[in-house]
Amino acid sequence: MSAYLVQEHIEAQGWSNHQATVERDAWIDNRAQEIIALFPDEPTRMGCFTLPREALSAMHGDEAKEAYNDYVSAIAYIRAEKEWDRLYPACPF
Repeated sequence: MSAYLVQEHIEAQGWSNHQATVERDAWIDNRAQEIIALFPDEPTRMGCFTLPREALSAMHGDEAKEAYNDYVSAIAYIRAEKEWDRLYPACPF
C-alpha cells in the first residue's frame, strides 16, 4: 500500500511542476507581448537623428522589418524572463 502512496506523491509532484512551468511560460509570454507593444511597428520609426543617411536607408524593406521584429521579440522575452526571475526567485535548496 505504501508503494502506491509514494507513486501517487511522485505523480502529484510531477503534475505540480508541469503546472508551474505552464504558468511561468504563460506569464512570460504575456509580459513579452506587453513589452513588444511598447516598440514602434516599423523599424524606420526607430530612426535617430544621429544616424547617417545610409544607416536609415538600411531600415527599409521586408528583410529589415523581419530582422527588427526578431530583435524586438528576442529582447522582450529576455526582459520578461529576467522580470520573472526577479519576482519569483528560485528556491536556493
